[in-house]
Amino acid sequence: MTELERIAKLEKKLKVRKRKALAKEYEKLGRKFYKKTGAKNITTAENMLDHTPVFEKRETASPTLTTEQFQQLQNIANAMTYNGNFWKIEDLKDVSQWLSQFQTENEQS
Repeated sequence: MTELERIAKLEKKLKVRKRKALAKEYEKLGRKFYKKTGAKNITTAENMLDHTPVFEKRETASPTLTTEQFQQLQNIANAMTYNGNFWKIEDLKDVSQWLSQFQTENEQS
């Protein structure tokens, strides 16, 4: 048996071990899920997964901010000052203009 054949055989064994270890971890995760949620059967657990916002599919979830939008939002927040009663925004016109991009119907009059 050549060295390459031995390596291929070892890689196959390693894949099998990895698959078994992963299955074991999924079993542990499943048991932990059942304990945390208190689900009594598979139907209840599936309903919990389907109706919990954390587990929503990406298509139905609300869109996330781009890096640029997040940076702009951080800049707005950093420019705010607190006077003890409320937060003050110096450039309210710019902030409202920036927020308008998130309107359901983004039309500028």
